Amino acid sequence: MDLYILENISIILITSVVILLLFNKLKLPSMIGLFLTGIILGQFIDSTSIITNISELGVIFLLFIIGLEFSIEKFSAIKRYAVLGGILQVVLTTILVTLILFIGKAPLNQSIFMGFLVCFSSTAIVMKILQKKRLAHSIQGRVTLGILIFQDLAVILVILLTPVLGGQSIDLSTLPTTLLKLVGFVIIIAVSAKWIVPIALNEAAKTKNRDLFMLLILFICLGTTFATSSLGISPELGAFLAGLIISNTEFSHQALGYVQPFQDVFMSIFLISIGLMINVSYFINNILLIIALAAIVLVIKFVATFLTGVILKLPIKTTVAISVLLSQIGEFSFILAEDGMKYGLISGELFTTFLTVTIITMSATPLLEKITPRLVGIFKKIPYFQVDEELKTIQPAEIEENELEDHVIIVGFGVNGRNLSSACETYNIPYVIVDFNPQVVEKNKALSLPIIYGNGYDESVLKELHIKSAKCIVISMPSYDSTIKAVDSARRLNPDIHIIVRTRFLKNVDEVYEAGADEVIPEEYETSIIMFTRVMDYYDKDMDEINSTIESLRSDAYDTFRHVSSDDITTSLSNRVTDLNMESVQITRKQKISDIDFNRFNLTVTSVIRNNKTFTEIDARFNLKIDDLVIFTGTSENISSFLRYFHVTNEI
Repeated sequence: MDLYILENISIILITSVVILLLFNKLKLPSMIGLFLTGIILGQFIDSTSIITNISELGVIFLLFIIGLEFSIEKFSAIKRYAVLGGILQVVLTTILVTLILFIGKAPLNQSIFMGFLVCFSSTAIVMKILQKKRLAHSIQGRVTLGILIFQDLAVILVILLTPVLGGQSIDLSTLPTTLLKLVGFVIIIAVSAKWIVPIALNEAAKTKNRDLFMLLILFICLGTTFATSSLGISPELGAFLAGLIISNTEFSHQALGYVQPFQDVFMSIFLISIGLMINVSYFINNILLIIALAAIVLVIKFVATFLTGVILKLPIKTTVAISVLLSQIGEFSFILAEDGMKYGLISGELFTTFLTVTIITMSATPLLEKITPRLVGIFKKIPYFQVDEELKTIQPAEIEENELEDHVIIVGFGVNGRNLSSACETYNIPYVIVDFNPQVVEKNKALSLPIIYGNGYDESVLKELHIKSAKCIVISMPSYDSTIKAVDSARRLNPDIHIIVRTRFLKNVDEVYEAGADEVIPEEYETSIIMFTRVMDYYDKDMDEINSTIESLRSDAYDTFRHVSSDDITTSLSNRVTDLNMESVQITRKQKISDIDFNRFNLTVTSVIRNNKTFTEIDARFNLKIDDLVIFTGTSENISSFLRYFHVTNEI
């Protein structure tokens, strides 16, 4: 690796950490802290092009995540506001800027081009704020996103018109080829969304290989972005389309969990890279002019967007919020401005001024967003703007998500999960399920069960299950490490939730409690309890006496058995007839004993427990039924190897 790049990235990271710690103590927006990091480091770092190129991944991942979370059904309710709002916002902003500059004696073509530059807003900045404020799914969030998407589409038209404004003609000979490419791309996107991507993700998920699944997600994101960029369409729109393709599959929640860390890192670098562009000496020498121009831009864009909201008859609260959010100039205007220099529409000095003004408007957005409630209060005092808080044309059911409350989250849909879901159905307890087996998810979705695909320890997946309003979470995962991660994530996201965990071995009970669980049920111990019951029943012991003994053993979180080893328990219960360890597995589908590779691992099946009956005469042809408990013996090493194999090949 180039040590120069590594040195620059290290300096950027440590500087941003120090500045963000300071901003956090001062309770200032972290976004401005990242801008400031870039401004400071811009005076010491000579080459910033590589960092800027890397930072663009932040915008791509951000729009990809927006696409993942996007809902066509919800968006269709406000498509009129998004499409018509986008047209009005772009046209009104362009007209206002053009008129002001033309009156100021600027040439008409340059005035129109500057109007185009100013009309675009920063998708990255706006969506980052909406994400942080958890407003992405609100009315203002969806209308804002709709306008931003329209702006991305409008960029294509502006790119085509730029040579004309510069006094050159459009080369129409390339138009048929361009249109053919666009039609082909649309067909490929449609086919991918309907068949190719869902099948590919399903096959990747079946392998249960995290790396394979994650790399496929990244390829879909970056590959689609590359394809749209090659056609002259903004990379942001390409990333959004990639997310939209995956959002229609059951894998969207897990994809979100994999991509989120990439987005957070690269988005921070993107904000720093914007600060790197500022020429501090130029800014200081022209500070009054730059601040004045930035203020004028903010006012013009606020007015244009505000008029858009008034024409659409949006609630005043929504109108003001959107007007503030879209008041800055967008990052894509940088690229358009560079094209404008090539065609003589702006000078080098004007480009530098425009760049500085753009960054100032971006930096001002988080601060202006904080005073939005005050602005709303001011407009409400004007009689004309005393309107309803909600849109009358959209029913509340269309704009609000069905939030679950006091529900049970079932992590892992094996035998335990199915039994628990049946109990919840019987007693009318709301519940949701998550499982990492795509076949299990597909099968149970067909049965209309509330199940999604994903890792039970992934925070984005747990948020999708509304963990913050859940009352209880039951974790039954085959992997011990995954269980610990799930307990930790659940406790951090909802400190008050009641966590019940099924673990395999007694030795893990204390560790699971320390991770944050409220109750831990060791499967190893419960198997011993069943065996104890069968032995006592065989000796004709009184059932009340047996139940009393079991209740005593279970008291104090299995403390009696937690002081001895599994071998001690099983050997004691089998009257010390063998030195081998004893274990059990629960059957999840009809099969024969020979279908399970006990012999491969040198294990001996001793009995099968079915309901209240125990079978001891077992051969390879013995027919197993669902929920049968198979008891077997073997060495500790062989048992461990078998259980790992069994969990992979059998969903339990």
